[in-house]
Amino acid sequence: MHSKLFVFLHGFGEDERFWNDFLPLFHWPFPFYIPSFAEWHDCKSMDAYALKIGQELPSNQSLILVGHSMGGYIALALARLFPERIDRVVLLHSTASADTIDKKLNRDRTVEWLENNGTKRFIGPFLPSLFAPRFVSNSPVLISELKNRYCDLEVKGLIAATISMRDRPDSWEFLAKTKIPFLFILGEEDALIPSAFIVEKIQEKDQHKFVILQGVGHQGTYEDPGGCFQAISDFI
Repeated sequence: MHSKLFVFLHGFGEDERFWNDFLPLFHWPFPFYIPSFAEWHDCKSMDAYALKIGQELPSNQSLILVGHSMGGYIALALARLFPERIDRVVLLHSTASADTIDKKLNRDRTVEWLENNGTKRFIGPFLPSLFAPRFVSNSPVLISELKNRYCDLEVKGLIAATISMRDRPDSWEFLAKTKIPFLFILGEEDALIPSAFIVEKIQEKDQHKFVILQGVGHQGTYEDPGGCFQAISDFI
């Protein structure tokens, strides 16, 4: 049995299939586990997602968490709740910051939109906004495939995830104190996760690292899969 296990945590508006487009491209040194929580609608916080996922994970293996976007928020909660089980954490297009007031208001608008319009009308305009504009222009087939893949996600799951993201705590104090190493993989053109503030914050503690992928938006596993893999490999 391997002593370490990768845990890959998908983001909002996607499910475990997100990783199926990335993981087979490379050879990974440890086995991996991919929970799917897109359909869950009973979780009211990131801690609730983390506790539910934590119950699925083996207690006798050291965990390397890789969380994309919302998956990164869950990874932070797992690291806070089960620090003795975590080897290291990769936050892929994610942050330790809580939502700003404006972002909280946008989450509320998202909940209202989802309640009134459903998943399909949400995913259509939402998904392309996650990529750098040039990538969207150059990859119409992929963008269309992803829209079709995720347009039937359970709307209650999206609403629960939105509320949990809105109410998540700030985790910078935790990162300042924890002994767990964190890697931030950031996109130069990520409209959702600005990199400058994160880079400034993690320079306060040498164990935390960052990589900025040039010309990449919020979806580095599609926009620069080799860069993502190399960053993770160098970190572990």
